[in-house]
Amino acid sequence: MIYIEKINIVGNSYPGSHILNKNFEIVCSEINLLVGDQGCGKSTLLSLLQKNHSDIKLQLSKHTMKSGVDSFYFNSEYDNPRITDPEMYTTLNGESKGIGIGGALNSRFQSHGEVLETFIINPLLKAKDCVVILDEPESGLSITNQFKMIDAINKAVKNNCQFFIATHCYPLIESFNVISLEHSEQMKGVDFINKVKK
Repeated sequence: MIYIEKINIVGNSYPGSHILNKNFEIVCSEINLLVGDQGCGKSTLLSLLQKNHSDIKLQLSKHTMKSGVDSFYFNSEYDNPRITDPEMYTTLNGESKGIGIGGALNSRFQSHGEVLETFIINPLLKAKDCVVILDEPESGLSITNQFKMIDAINKAVKNNCQFFIATHCYPLIESFNVISLEHSEQMKGVDFINKVKK
């Protein structure tokens, strides 16, 4: 399901980016990977998207405008339950997900990756009918769990989820098309990898 069809960015007024300096229209798909060097505005765009901010213009599908849509937002820099409030939890489709109330105390005995597996991969396996916004969800995940995350994303897409993901994850980029903010261009992930290798 595509809930957000297009995102229009006005380059010279786009906050937080010294790289994206021209207008850029993003034609959205079910899985939208935001890639590029540090400082190109990936996290900024996700934050604006999550807040439905006026600095970007969204073209919503008719289904979204009629029904509204739930969203699930995870930022690996701020939302790690090992270092945040022990009562931290999030909801997905109206149900508590992730670590849960008091769960951060138990997470002290798990690795960073084990906590993130619980907090990201498990909820995605149950996700349906929502927009999922993830900021570097691969942080701390092993290669095995990165591939599990890709499988969970594909399953969630079949359950009518649309994804916006800022990432540096090689397996994720290699698997899908990407939106390169530093190039103001949409392309195959493998083409982006070849472009930045040069």
